[in-house]
Amino acid sequence: MLEKIDSPRQLKSLSLKEKQALAGEIREKIIDTVSRNGGHLASNLGAVELTIALHSVLDAPKDKLLFDVGHQCYAHKLLTGRYERFSSLRKAGGISGFTRRDESEYDEVNSGHASDSVSLALGMARARELRGEDCNIALVLGDGALTGGMVYEALNDAGLSCAKMLIVLNDNEMSISKNVGSLAKHLTRMRQSGGYRGLKQSVKKLIYRLPKGGKSTERLFTRIKNAVKALFVSDQFFESLEIEYLGPIDGHDIGEMERVFSKALTYDVPVLVHVVTKKGKGYPPAEETPGLFHGVGPFDRLTGKPLRTRAEHSCGKAVANWLISRAETNKRICAVSAAMLDGTGLSAFNDAFPDRCFDVGIAEGHAAGMAAGMALNGMKPYLALYSTFMQRAYDQINLNICLNRAPVTLLIDRSGLNGADGETHQGVFDTSLLCGLPGLCVAVPASINELERMMELSLEADMPFAVKYPKSLPEGHSDAVFGIGEWDKTRNGHAACIISCGRMLKTANEAADKLASSGIDCAIVNARFLKPLDEALLKQVFAENRFVFTLEDSVRTGSLGEEIASRAPAGVHVRLLCVPDKYIPAGSAEEQLKMCALDAESVAGAVYETLKEGERG
Repeated sequence: MLEKIDSPRQLKSLSLKEKQALAGEIREKIIDTVSRNGGHLASNLGAVELTIALHSVLDAPKDKLLFDVGHQCYAHKLLTGRYERFSSLRKAGGISGFTRRDESEYDEVNSGHASDSVSLALGMARARELRGEDCNIALVLGDGALTGGMVYEALNDAGLSCAKMLIVLNDNEMSISKNVGSLAKHLTRMRQSGGYRGLKQSVKKLIYRLPKGGKSTERLFTRIKNAVKALFVSDQFFESLEIEYLGPIDGHDIGEMERVFSKALTYDVPVLVHVVTKKGKGYPPAEETPGLFHGVGPFDRLTGKPLRTRAEHSCGKAVANWLISRAETNKRICAVSAAMLDGTGLSAFNDAFPDRCFDVGIAEGHAAGMAAGMALNGMKPYLALYSTFMQRAYDQINLNICLNRAPVTLLIDRSGLNGADGETHQGVFDTSLLCGLPGLCVAVPASINELERMMELSLEADMPFAVKYPKSLPEGHSDAVFGIGEWDKTRNGHAACIISCGRMLKTANEAADKLASSGIDCAIVNARFLKPLDEALLKQVFAENRFVFTLEDSVRTGSLGEEIASRAPAGVHVRLLCVPDKYIPAGSAEEQLKMCALDAESVAGAVYETLKEGERG
């Protein structure tokens, strides 16, 4: 059936049995595609029936459906006319692993980060009222997103607004036994009944009409109101925010979900329906270890084992090993993560020192603030965040860490171009964000050995420190010894100098080799630190070279290149080779370097053209 569906409206004509069979087809397509391309597997397998049920009761695209984070939207894509293109998932020129407005009329927002969907949906609901439109607005909110503070800001406002919207809480961390599940269904039906809703409204009116008699009477009113709720509602949290709560219900029972969703859409206020799903459902390896199958590369379908082995070395593993070795003797060392222990490599540190490792959930701002507090009270915290998620903690890094000169070390993982996750996950903004903060040292290793040396320097330094690195790096030289702010001239030449930072050193060397074959000898400088700069070596570069090129996989504004160009004396030409001023879509690392003209061939061409123009000038 799946290959014949090009619109979710076709679901309305299918029987329940056909929809259940369709769910199996969708799972097979997702497993097959992700095993080839990589992607988010476990979360998508758990949301198949949920997506079918929602599209069966909604009328998209007139009705709007949002997915928080967006990494559980694969079934949605397959049901909205993208079956034929689904094999291109996360590839250059293919469909995104997240929802994208320019990809389909059924994708309402560009997604990629957690905890923002309630805010977006509430904004759409308010716009609907102002424009006099008639449509439903629904969203799927993963339970992990509830650790993000933005959700509560939005829920609080949504309850106050009384705006009509459907919030589906996809809870894939809890299991419900048959007895509890039956009771939950019974309670859900009671909550939907007109009797309950009428009684609740009557009690509210009675309470607010009675004369007020001081604090004792106010407490009595509150107790009466809560007692009435307790008769029907097992969890009063959402209703205390004036959001109707229904559930929990089985997130793999299409018929039950359709019934509850349809009823919820008749309410004129915000409704939250709590559904319970199994992450990785339908694929045993993902069911057994859903964390390992959250975001995966290509894997063997039969075994679930990865197909690729990397020649380079994992930065996360190197960081964890270094922290473990130092923490054995240094009791001040601790680690902080925001729901990314596995991704950043800190799970190994957590195994070794569980009392000194803190995972705070999807709450990057809180993680940075807490790390600052720990540092100000005598600890030496290492805060590991993906570059793209570090952006969510910028205020706390600025005011809590840097302003207080708290000796927190920021471990900025996945810095630079990041491949198949596309626009929302590129770590190309961290240089601009971090280098503007007073008192923060920003280091960029080109190898594992340099990374380890920078970790050592951060331990010795009584100041805010940031080390930003990609997923993996070459091992490098074991004798890498340098101090804060020291660069390294790795290659001599007189025609031009390429100043590269981080993993772009490899590209610089490859470009220099290509140029050497044309008789152009280029010097290369490894700019290990973006802040502070190596002013002495930079002056030497300016004295020896008329043409200087900066090479980095960061955006131009606020880049190392801009800092160097601002210092260049008269007669020295500085050309910046950076990520262009646009969002970089999905693709392999090699493809993205070419998109940005940062591959070795493009860099060599840029140097060659500039030198020829200089000769003509």
